[in-house]
Amino acid sequence: MKDLFIRNDMAPTVSLLYSAVEENSLRLASIVSHMTHSELYYKGRCQTKNSMAQLLHHIANVDIRWVWRIKGNRIPNHIEQAYGPMTDQNGQLPEPKNQPGLDELLKRHQHVVNELKSVCYTLTENDLHQPLSYDGDTATIRWGIWHMSDHSRYHQAHIEALKKEWKQDVAKYER
Repeated sequence: MKDLFIRNDMAPTVSLLYSAVEENSLRLASIVSHMTHSELYYKGRCQTKNSMAQLLHHIANVDIRWVWRIKGNRIPNHIEQAYGPMTDQNGQLPEPKNQPGLDELLKRHQHVVNELKSVCYTLTENDLHQPLSYDGDTATIRWGIWHMSDHSRYHQAHIEALKKEWKQDVAKYER
């Protein structure tokens, strides 16, 4: 039976929200498992879409910023350098530097989930109501953690569509 795991070492609502992030992280890893490097960097038939590598990089990049926002700290320079900018000079999702493989991209994402977990251990139910600056507006910590989960699921749909297109293209050329 599917359910979200409620941990005893976190406040109940914090645990529920963290569990949703963790579940989506595991789902993300399972849908990209066993991808070849070519599939990972496939940009669609017309080469105009974001590759699965770009999407994985983007999810980790956005989420690490949420973790530091929730911590109440500015993201450190070394983290900023490691994850790079949110967009390239054209306002598009950047390519991950040096075309890292799937293992490296998943390792970066897992680092983000681990960082979130360590923050969630410290949060109380009341902390979830605290406002955070977000996109010229404000959001609560509760919304921020939920958004991390939702954002991952959103891009998982893009990854699934690209996987399907990749398989159709490979089948077409193998005939």
